[in-house]
Amino acid sequence: MRMIVPALLLLLLAGSVFAEVAQERVRDVAKGLACLCGTCPRRPLDECACGWADQKRARIAEALEAGQDREAIIAGFVAEFGQEVYVTPPASGFNLSAWIMPIMALLLGGVVLGAVLRGWSRQRGTPAAGRVPEADTDDPYRLRLEKELRERDL
Repeated sequence: MRMIVPALLLLLLAGSVFAEVAQERVRDVAKGLACLCGTCPRRPLDECACGWADQKRARIAEALEAGQDREAIIAGFVAEFGQEVYVTPPASGFNLSAWIMPIMALLLGGVVLGAVLRGWSRQRGTPAAGRVPEADTDDPYRLRLEKELRERDL
């Protein structure tokens, strides 16, 4: 009897540890797949609490118990639901544009912003309306005007 009680406790402890490891493996596979129930936003299966997500997590657990690896399970979901089952699109083919376009938009925005700032800084160097530009001392009209103004002040 002394040996049976510790053995049973050890089995219960091992069972709970095994269940925790199995749930962690299910979460690892489910976090890359989206919930496609249609009622909740496209959340990862490991976060979603709807019945559809529960069914799919149970399906993942059964597949893991059957010995399938992560890639095979995901391939099965892709075969059944298509590329939309992914939470984030894979970085290949046309989906690559979803990864490249934001970077290109930022770069293009930086170029446009640089051009605008450069244009503004060039405008700052030109005289503003209402300001008299520095006169050319060789201008005959200016010399005549200054002479007449001096004569008038006398």
